[in-house]
Amino acid sequence: MNSRISTKKVLKKPEAARYIGLVIFLCFLAGIFCANQIGSGQLGSFGIWNTYFIEKFKYARIQSADLFYHVLKTRMPLLLFLLLLSMTGWGQTAGTVFLAWQGFAGGFLMTASVMAYGVKGILLILAAMLPQYLLYIPIYLSYLSLASFWKTQVAMADGPRAGRMREYLLFASLCLCMVSVYLTGIFLESYTNPFLLKKILKIF
Repeated sequence: MNSRISTKKVLKKPEAARYIGLVIFLCFLAGIFCANQIGSGQLGSFGIWNTYFIEKFKYARIQSADLFYHVLKTRMPLLLFLLLLSMTGWGQTAGTVFLAWQGFAGGFLMTASVMAYGVKGILLILAAMLPQYLLYIPIYLSYLSLASFWKTQVAMADGPRAGRMREYLLFASLCLCMVSVYLTGIFLESYTNPFLLKKILKIF
């Protein structure tokens, strides 16, 4: 009972939330700085900032099934690796580093898109992220709580291993839930996002 109470206190600590938020914000600013240092001239030579890529994508026929397997192979190993790390002492650190990287990438991509396309660049990035990131972001944030749950409630639980089966089952259920939601995000990224992105690209 005491372990459950202490866990709730750990998960709800405003200091920890502010610290993580500050790290993400600083990395977001770092991404903005790096994009400005590179400049629009170099950014325009690759990826979504390349005019040829935009024109080609507008009229390309997307094979959603092939895209699903590609995104699955790209994203799922990362989540599984993080879930394995959550059962070690490095879980919370890995989650914070990953969120920091997401903040940096967000700042970089947003700034680079605005530099390349002006205000329309914001629409481009939003279209590239929706709707899948509506599921990815909660998963990434909840990962920290999962790692804290393992550290404070599963690994530190008193009694024999058999007596801790409830905590193990709950942890496994949370992992399964996260994987299921993540798979839904991958499905949306493969089958819904290309349709939305094509609609937005018509204004480019």
